[in-house]
Amino acid sequence: CPKPIKSWAQCGVTKKELEVLKKLGYEKPTPIQCQAIPAIMSGRDLIGIAKTGSGKTLAFLLPMFRHILDQPPLADGDGPIALIMTPTRELCMQIGRDSKKFTKSLGLSHVCVYGGTGISEQIAELKRGAEIIVCTPGRMIDMLAANSGRVTNLRRVTYVVLDEADRMFDMGFEPQVMRIMENVRPDRQTVLFSATFPRQMEALARRILTRPVEVQVGGRSIVCKDVEQHVVVLEEDQKFYKLLEILGHYQDKGSAIIFVDKQENADTLLKDLMKASYSCMSLHGGIDQCDRDSTILDFKAGR
Repeated sequence: CPKPIKSWAQCGVTKKELEVLKKLGYEKPTPIQCQAIPAIMSGRDLIGIAKTGSGKTLAFLLPMFRHILDQPPLADGDGPIALIMTPTRELCMQIGRDSKKFTKSLGLSHVCVYGGTGISEQIAELKRGAEIIVCTPGRMIDMLAANSGRVTNLRRVTYVVLDEADRMFDMGFEPQVMRIMENVRPDRQTVLFSATFPRQMEALARRILTRPVEVQVGGRSIVCKDVEQHVVVLEEDQKFYKLLEILGHYQDKGSAIIFVDKQENADTLLKDLMKASYSCMSLHGGIDQCDRDSTILDFKAGR
């Protein structure tokens, strides 16, 4: 395995990429980038274990751009060269935004393919051709089958990324992921990133990766060490009052996210909290994509 890098200049990216990194204020690589980038640049398959926010997106994007630039240009009817699979549309769009910061200056294009929104616009983008597809597995299978397979294909794919692979596994996407991987040429380079690496993931990794390098920042534990956890056992009718107590305690410390088990429970809790004069919004799969995007942006902005 190649030695870790200490600066962007050591990692073999193009001059244009270095200029974008400087413009974006990325002074030096993070620990996961220091180890993962040279391994991926060497052409090896990789398992990267690192928590969200560690810089793993850039760790697979920078080698991907060089990989694509080293390939022959796309011809008419060609599908992508790089395929990035994610568990959620939100992560798909986030990676798309991160990629876009580089693709324009490199003369490359990308398409985000995900459910919950109109399919016709995504089909039109794919037909125009793009070197990079960022997708959720289910919608990608829809695209491969659309118009009798004439929308896009995986014949040119030589670089595959599975981001947040543990979440994809937990959400039941393994059959779709395997179906896509079976249609990608075997001499591809495959990169898998995950915040955790439970035993079930090892079986998946053995099937889709070849002699991978494993890069680990932090432990393999299921629980992120930066998250403090408390368990409070209550009767059902006591839960809302306990929630109000907790929200009152943390109210001045910033925003909060409350997870529930069903869509209808999210909507019911939203009404109850609004009656208690809390500024809040609901977010779940039954809400239109446009409204979900707006909710996430408002939450990030603290509105």
